[in-house]
Amino acid sequence: MIARARHLYRMLRNERLEARQLLQQQQAALTRLVRHAAANVPYYRELYRSHGIEVAAFDARNLERLPVVDKALLRAAGSQARSLHAPHEGVTLSTSGSTGEPFSWQIDRGYDQWRKAQYLRPYLRCGRTLRDRVLRLTAFPVQHRSLASRLGLLREWQLHCSTPPAEVQAHWRRHRPDVLQGYPSALRALAHHCLETTSRLEPAPRLVFTDSEQLLPDTRSLLERAFGTPVIDIFGTYETDNIAWQCPHRGAYHVATDCVLLEVLRNGRPAPPGEQGELVVTVLRNFSAPFIRYNLHDLGELLAEPCPCGSPFPLLVRLEGRADDLLVLENGTSRTPMGVLGQLDRYLDQVRHYQLRQLDLRRFELLIVPTSRFDAAVAARILDDLRRSLPAASVELKLVEQIAPQRSGKRLAFVRT
Repeated sequence: MIARARHLYRMLRNERLEARQLLQQQQAALTRLVRHAAANVPYYRELYRSHGIEVAAFDARNLERLPVVDKALLRAAGSQARSLHAPHEGVTLSTSGSTGEPFSWQIDRGYDQWRKAQYLRPYLRCGRTLRDRVLRLTAFPVQHRSLASRLGLLREWQLHCSTPPAEVQAHWRRHRPDVLQGYPSALRALAHHCLETTSRLEPAPRLVFTDSEQLLPDTRSLLERAFGTPVIDIFGTYETDNIAWQCPHRGAYHVATDCVLLEVLRNGRPAPPGEQGELVVTVLRNFSAPFIRYNLHDLGELLAEPCPCGSPFPLLVRLEGRADDLLVLENGTSRTPMGVLGQLDRYLDQVRHYQLRQLDLRRFELLIVPTSRFDAAVAARILDDLRRSLPAASVELKLVEQIAPQRSGKRLAFVRT
């Protein structure tokens, strides 16, 4: 816990540096990591050798020469992607396999403490205090009490994201938390319950955070109406932990350049600010199982201008889910489904959950879990909206009692079958 507090203090202190100083720190950390990986991680040593890269002379200016890797490549590499000098007893981490690709790796305990500090940082920067009580809806709830919680710090109750909203509300009344946190789809179900039963959370949450799933505009509006406070979204992955977050201005995400180096690539080349591309991340402090130029296959874009809040961190915007979760059209083009799903913003009171499914190039179906206010007229309007957005396709609407989440507990707004 002491190491975690020391790391957290260092991270928060970094936010008072100038962007130039942060860049210098980042470049030095990148150089150390790449040289370490080439010398001590068999997978990277062979990868760089096969590409003719002379790592002894590497510095941050040569970053684009390094090959991009992804989950499939590192999973296939197995133990070869682990440092020869990693401790025999480390901390094993694994993704949920929600994309059909479960993935495990091991980190050392020193980095594990840094990682836990990195997880906490966005919440503390956005108003959470060490003494706040938090109710968190997650797919992997942990029930044990930490030493910090026994001291009255970092107190958190975790419920599974599928917990019925009435039970969540009862838990809230019993423990009276200050902060509500969870997957957008889980909080959406709770928000609908509060609005339909006219029984708000009491006391009202001071802060509401979302994470782990894409936060769509209609869900944000619903949560803010139900819980009476602005929603702050956190972006991260299990491989990288939390790497970007919205500040109270909420328009864009601050990228933690002291923890990661984030690139936006389009066709393998850096996309200029304002242009969308795939997010490729280098985790700067994981020396046991390095992630160097690791493609998240998520889409986003960087902004050139700084945030009005004065943070030295660069800004990331237009987070639109995975690059392989795009609408594929009959003419061979593809586009994000967000423009289509944005049509549902007007139906917050009638639609509890939804999922757009692409069956083939010309057929879609929209699954809807309706509220009591849903009727045939609403269905007709939704279909008209979608057919205008997808004029060359057939769209069918199906009412269902529930939309099953993935194994990770996440509920996707769009899937391509």
